[in-house]
Amino acid sequence: MNAIKTIILFFSVFSILACSTTTPDMNQIIETVDRSSIQGVQLVIGGDDIQLTSQTSGSIFTLHQNAGEVRHVAELVAQRYGFVVVEEKDFSELDEDELGGSPNKEKISETNEQGDVNTGFYINILTAMPDGGACLEGFSSVAKNLSFTASVLTIGIVPASAEHCIIVKAALYQYQDNQRVLVDEFSANLGRVGIYAGANKIDNYQFNVKKRDEVRSLEVSFGDLLNAMLAEDAFERKGNDPF
Repeated sequence: MNAIKTIILFFSVFSILACSTTTPDMNQIIETVDRSSIQGVQLVIGGDDIQLTSQTSGSIFTLHQNAGEVRHVAELVAQRYGFVVVEEKDFSELDEDELGGSPNKEKISETNEQGDVNTGFYINILTAMPDGGACLEGFSSVAKNLSFTASVLTIGIVPASAEHCIIVKAALYQYQDNQRVLVDEFSANLGRVGIYAGANKIDNYQFNVKKRDEVRSLEVSFGDLLNAMLAEDAFERKGNDPF
């Protein structure tokens, strides 16, 4: 009898709490592609108007990260791939050094070596958001109105579960004559966040998902995004030829 009470108490407490998990790991993603062609290539990560929220069947799912934090995650992933992440050179204005001041940004644009000329590539992040589970089986697992399910073996109830895919979309540009020229747009959603929570809380993304799990899933999706670009030879130098 005491064992039964303990089991019921355990699942009762577990049903009130919520937790999240994530898979796969970034290390697994980065080792699946040949990165030799991009070592030392300059890359700017941009995106001031990133879509961070999705809506599915009346439920709203918003990323914990803001646009600046999303860009920072993308920059760290790009550096792990071997890119040299730089600031875009604003050639329409005088450089701060030319004005006798010192830059107040942590990163110094490496384009200074070539004057006011931007070289390499520019990634404009368009979307970074949880999808509400829509990527799984072609429909939203969260929007299925999941609830507690009976369990004869545990003589109690188990929490509902769901899984979000973290969608990232971005446009890749190459700098030609100091102008951005569109290469193509890419998307990825390999990053996953699994959720276990009470039925009345299963669609509360902000409450259920831990920020660190979200960051790890973002890393995986950004890694998968770069893999997709590499698979299409998107970083091959085009010179001044039209795309």
